[in-house]
Amino acid sequence: MSSIVNVAKRRLSASATQATAAATKRTKPVGHPIVWIDCEMTGLDVYNDHIIEICCLITDGNLDLLDEKGYESTVYYPKSVLDSMNEWCVKQHGQSGLTQKILDHPDQTLEKVNSELLEYVKTYVPEPRTAVMAGNSIHMDKFFMMREFKPVVDHLHYRLIDVSSISEFGKRHNPELMKCTPRKRTLHTARSDIIESINQLKWYRENYLKSADETKEVVAQFEDEQKKERAEKEQAEKESNGEKQSAEKEASS
Repeated sequence: MSSIVNVAKRRLSASATQATAAATKRTKPVGHPIVWIDCEMTGLDVYNDHIIEICCLITDGNLDLLDEKGYESTVYYPKSVLDSMNEWCVKQHGQSGLTQKILDHPDQTLEKVNSELLEYVKTYVPEPRTAVMAGNSIHMDKFFMMREFKPVVDHLHYRLIDVSSISEFGKRHNPELMKCTPRKRTLHTARSDIIESINQLKWYRENYLKSADETKEVVAQFEDEQKKERAEKEQAEKESNGEKQSAEKEASS
């Protein structure tokens, strides 16, 4: 049994190392990077519950994954903490295998996972506050991360891409279309939740949000208005300068 646990530990550690190593191969800057985060928690009390699993995948602004593996790790808490979770969490995390996975990796402390995740994000997004955090109901993940993963939160932009916001507005704006949204598998593992969120946003982009071709008339009208405003501003500045010069001449004569 101990040999199986040791193999599992080595695999988890290797996964984090490989994710970081893969990221170091990148040399080109990422355009409009999006850092997708999903956490599994011991509950939803942001003051007392804890993050016990966290996954991160990074895409460019076109929603293309930069690294298929991403970063994923459990966060260790003793059995006494896991046993005190609410009934839903005890059942769900037990059935998914997450609870045992946490207990099998006591080396994945909060401090260690914090360091590994921040290193992974910085490898793709070295400049602070240039990437936004994204996910479904991502504000909840951020609430927990502000307490337990603050260095990562501080490195990212304060704005969020919350896919669930589009979903909720769509149900009110175009409910018939929203019924066509691909169903989620609801596996409630951090990685599967992120993949579903990315695919969900892609579906909204293709089926709900307007494309560049569909909005070109709006853009053209906006650009014409901007040109008109700039021309009026330039004309006003010329007239103001002319009046100022005339006043200076009269004063000097």
